[in-house]
Amino acid sequence: MDQIEELYYTFNIGFLKALGIWPHDKSRFILLKRMLIIVTTMTYIAMQLCVFMTTKFSITLFIRILSIVCVSVIIILHYYFFIYTSKTIEYLHYLVQKDLEMMRTKLENEIIQKYAHIGRYCDFLICLYISFVIIAIIIIELFPIILDVILPLDEPRSRNLLFMVEYFVFRENYFYTKLLHQCVFLVICGSIIYATATQTLVFIFHLFGMFKIASHRVEHVIEDSILCMSNPEKERTICKRIMHAVIAHHEAMEFTNVIQSIFNAPLCVIIIVGIFSLSINLFGFVEATVSKDVDNIVICFLLTVGHLTYLFVANFIGQTISDYNGELFKVAYNISWYLTPVKSQKLILFLLQKASKDYYFTIGFIFAARLQNTTTLINTALSYVTLMYSFTY
Repeated sequence: MDQIEELYYTFNIGFLKALGIWPHDKSRFILLKRMLIIVTTMTYIAMQLCVFMTTKFSITLFIRILSIVCVSVIIILHYYFFIYTSKTIEYLHYLVQKDLEMMRTKLENEIIQKYAHIGRYCDFLICLYISFVIIAIIIIELFPIILDVILPLDEPRSRNLLFMVEYFVFRENYFYTKLLHQCVFLVICGSIIYATATQTLVFIFHLFGMFKIASHRVEHVIEDSILCMSNPEKERTICKRIMHAVIAHHEAMEFTNVIQSIFNAPLCVIIIVGIFSLSINLFGFVEATVSKDVDNIVICFLLTVGHLTYLFVANFIGQTISDYNGELFKVAYNISWYLTPVKSQKLILFLLQKASKDYYFTIGFIFAARLQNTTTLINTALSYVTLMYSFTY
């Protein structure tokens, strides 16, 4: 376990432990952490929905509330999902550890470390984006207060929260208390996004590394030093190398199937809510642009970028898995198989048959994650936006 933490985790393991979703944490306070996070987030979402009880309904109000509520629900679903599948995630850590122990050469270790480094770089980008969004929202809300200090007026400027929340008290009262509640909610949601995304990327980049190692082993099945051996020794060496290549590919496919089995059901729900949320935020951006509502333009723009990034990354990962599987077939086909003994040729033929099948990483049981399908999902969201726009205007 120490090897996994050293290779894949830096400070993101602290977020997983703080949120109570680190599967190896046996602390007595883990249940308390989860309850505090669930209560804090669910009460804030409930207070957002309470706005419909005290404010006259309008399409603008509907868009403004649901644009935040849908995103909040998606984040909470991710959190529930990681709690529910903690045992399976722990098993995936075991598979990662087993794969690290089967590295045979220094070059294979370098391949794994290369993908771990890329994963850490992606972790940094995710942390930077989340921090930017949270800081931008807080600055926008504190802007009237900052102006009062720099350019004071006879009366203090109006202080309103950027997100509409109903606390059943006068809006100007308890502003800092409400702002603190909102900041806590934003930090928790940002931490959940960062922790779950980085945990997922650990598995994804390890999977990429295993596919690359399988291709590397196939590529080096036949070398000049082996061809100079006698036939019996040559056959044993080639068969052993093919066996190691098949094992690496089998481990990668097993890892993929385990990930797919735990992601399918929750992602089926998340895709439905996510497409609805993307449609709401796209329409909110259009509506805010027409009405020149700067606050809503900023919020909807940031949330829309987040949705589109999520869609693109999910489909890019699925496409990359398919490409790595196809790369194994190309490498096996291009080796000098005709220089090997007949028995070795049969094993290479078996490897070709195994790698020749197209493989697609499915999401939600029916949706194949490919780059082409990104446009399909976006077009679906745009069709809902067009429908909402036709009903509104």
